[in-house]
Amino acid sequence: MTGTGNMTKDEVLVKLREEIAELRRRANAEPDPAIRADRLRMADAREAVMEDEAEAIAAEIAEGQQTAALSLRVPASLAAALKARADIERIPTSALVRRLLTEALNGPSVPVLTVGQVEEIARRVYEDREQLRRTSERERDYRESA
Repeated sequence: MTGTGNMTKDEVLVKLREEIAELRRRANAEPDPAIRADRLRMADAREAVMEDEAEAIAAEIAEGQQTAALSLRVPASLAAALKARADIERIPTSALVRRLLTEALNGPSVPVLTVGQVEEIARRVYEDREQLRRTSERERDYRESA
């Protein structure tokens, strides 16, 4: 959404409704039924999050931040989990996603395991495997000699 200036949530909602109406107009003018259906689904999805989006945009405007829309597809189970967590925290889903993305990007970029740690784990696994093999051979030799 562009040109938001110092808009309130209600003003943002009006602008979002206009954008969604334009999306629907373009979809209905599309001659290809598959493309038309996809565009209508996009408009429906946009409408479903319109309140959260308006609230988030208005909050960002109040904070003086520039915003950019980001559209992405996630599994339905992830979307449901995000919505449930946002409901628990009593914040818009978009605000939760923004916070999680910000935390992920601003967090430490150190890998969970270093190369040295992975090599040490591999060495221990190899040594344990070799010890099991030797134990198994000794047990087999013992049974054969008995």
